[in-house]
Amino acid sequence: MNEENTGCLEGTIEEIIYADRESGYSVCVIDCMGEPVTVVGTMPSLVIGETIRVNGKWSVHPSFGRQFKADFVEHRLPDTKESILRYLSSKAVRGIGPTLAGRIVDMFEEQSLDIIEHHPAWLADVKGISPSKAQEIHQSYMQQAGMRSAITEFGQFFGLPTAVRIFKRYGPACVETVKQNPYRLCEDLVGIRFDKTDAYAKHVGFSLSAPERIRAGILYVLMDSAYQGGHCKLPTDSLIAKCARELEIDDRDAKAVALSMEKTGELIVTEDAEHRYDAVPMLDSAERYVAEKAVAISESRLLFKIGGVEERIKGLENEFGIQYDDEQKQAILTASTHGLTILTGGPGTGKTTIVRALLAIFRDLKMSCALAAPTGRAAKRMSEACGKEAKTIHRLLEAAPGEQDVLVFKRDEETPLKYDVVIIDEMSMVDILLMESLLRAIRLGTRVVLIGDIDQLPPVGPGSCLSAMLRSKRFFSIRLKTIHRQAEESLIVTNAHRINRGEMPVLSKTDSDFFFLKEPDAEQTRQALLALCTTRLPNYYRADPSKDIQVICITRKGPLGTVELNPELQRVLNPPSEGKREKKSGTRVFRERDKVMQVRNNYDLTWDRDGEEGEGIFNGDIGTILFINMQGEYLRIDFDGRICDYDFSLLEDLEHAYAITTHKSQGSEYRIVVIPSFPAPYPLMTRNLLYTAVTRAKEAVCMVGDPNVVARMTKNDRIPVRYSSLPDLLSF
Repeated sequence: MNEENTGCLEGTIEEIIYADRESGYSVCVIDCMGEPVTVVGTMPSLVIGETIRVNGKWSVHPSFGRQFKADFVEHRLPDTKESILRYLSSKAVRGIGPTLAGRIVDMFEEQSLDIIEHHPAWLADVKGISPSKAQEIHQSYMQQAGMRSAITEFGQFFGLPTAVRIFKRYGPACVETVKQNPYRLCEDLVGIRFDKTDAYAKHVGFSLSAPERIRAGILYVLMDSAYQGGHCKLPTDSLIAKCARELEIDDRDAKAVALSMEKTGELIVTEDAEHRYDAVPMLDSAERYVAEKAVAISESRLLFKIGGVEERIKGLENEFGIQYDDEQKQAILTASTHGLTILTGGPGTGKTTIVRALLAIFRDLKMSCALAAPTGRAAKRMSEACGKEAKTIHRLLEAAPGEQDVLVFKRDEETPLKYDVVIIDEMSMVDILLMESLLRAIRLGTRVVLIGDIDQLPPVGPGSCLSAMLRSKRFFSIRLKTIHRQAEESLIVTNAHRINRGEMPVLSKTDSDFFFLKEPDAEQTRQALLALCTTRLPNYYRADPSKDIQVICITRKGPLGTVELNPELQRVLNPPSEGKREKKSGTRVFRERDKVMQVRNNYDLTWDRDGEEGEGIFNGDIGTILFINMQGEYLRIDFDGRICDYDFSLLEDLEHAYAITTHKSQGSEYRIVVIPSFPAPYPLMTRNLLYTAVTRAKEAVCMVGDPNVVARMTKNDRIPVRYSSLPDLLSF
């Protein structure tokens, strides 16, 4: 038996201690050259008596001792009378118990499994087996065989959990189905990477110029550009060139397949004065729907007429003891009386004040009102500011996992939201697909108020809905510009507006809520940042370093990016200690009390919040690891009150969140924000990125590093082009 930390074992399964049918996670004992060995990992469809070969590594469990963690498992069916008897007697095959197992093996001996697979009708010659029961036994066995084949065939390329998903999607014939066209995996199963699929396809004989490969490559380039660059379409020439470059094929081959896809409707062609474009149908139809439905809501004749708003505004001034300025009065009047209103403005311009006034007016009119925002943190902040529950847009639309890992919304055109008013905050974060789903659930006659800061970063996903709708001038919109007296006292607010105007922020003050620490190089900047987070800021503001302080970085990479800073911050803020459990995953160590972030949507994860159950943990959600269960191999994480058990197999979806990028901070607000000011790739050193980072702070901003970086970012008003049809669709 291999005694190295990593290696390969082979043995017969003696005992199955635990097996989760859904995830495939199992714990078993195998006989490895006469010695019992505990093996753990994702190993679906284990059966006592079969032989398995596992690759993995040794570990020592604090409670259960030495065990072998399987990364890959290969099933080998028993081939002797004794092992076949034990296998069938274990009830692995539905319809066969110990008695029938003995009769089958007595009759067919070493050929028993071959008979079950290829000649099931012969089983009817065995006492106690009817023709129908023989077919039932055959079908059960083929299910088992299909799962084993999927694990053996796909496990080494995609990992065991994905191999299980492939089997569940295509059934017992999954290997033959996928071999015919491996690239279908990219479309049929959410989250399967093109590069892994491409490696498998090459393994089974697909050439670089195979049409199936080029077709999948074109779709991959389009969807990758959607989620990496925000594009809803690409110029055809750019698409062909990028596809040819990434697939290492001739431009002519890529162009021929693209033309074929255009003819079959797999690509949608649009043109303007400058370019010819290609788009995937999903994004093209989303843009067309958003344009049509948004205009219909804005111009709906079903809108309930509201009068006397001016008098109501005066009454609210008396009730709340405030004086609305002309901008605010106009915003309240417009949002009360029109179908769709866009409200935009920077910090301190009174957006929340207007929402409170609208809620009071709608309450007095007995009109039902829903508040929502794209993220849980944004919804929570909206609830606290407005005194009324706000939901995430996903929760408002009653999101649930559908078939083939596709998210579905229970609220749509057939079962729309039954509110008189829908108010959405942080609209700058809403991409075209979420906007489509939202508008599908809104009835004509409903008042819609969209609130956002147009100067913040655009959505992480495709499109830029808020910007396109404002530029179109098809909708009633108010841009708040006046900074109100209380906000004027904040240097955070003042500097944010200076940055937005392209003016250098004030960095010289040390007695305000915005200050700058100048450091000469990366190492001293890092040391100053660590001191700020561990002692200086917590002591001065009486702040919890993990809950109240958030480091926001320009970039992931580099000496002051999130990748480098997170281990350092974890070391000083949550060091290892006796009794504090931890789990290593690759180069990272997750530890109890760690601050972590979910980095991709997972619609299947279930959570509990004070007895309320729900589904879905989403990209950007931040939580704290409450404890790590080494025996059950899961983490329990608190995502802002939503308690979720998180299987070890999903750790690649988690990152530490002591330091996060500006993009990940969108929609959130923190007591204290620390921003390392250090050179990054030029496309990231933009005014709107700096502005977004600064406006995440509620109580204090501390920048540390090189002031020249601040100057360069403030001057750089470059906004990357996002190819989209929405502006043109709204111009008609």
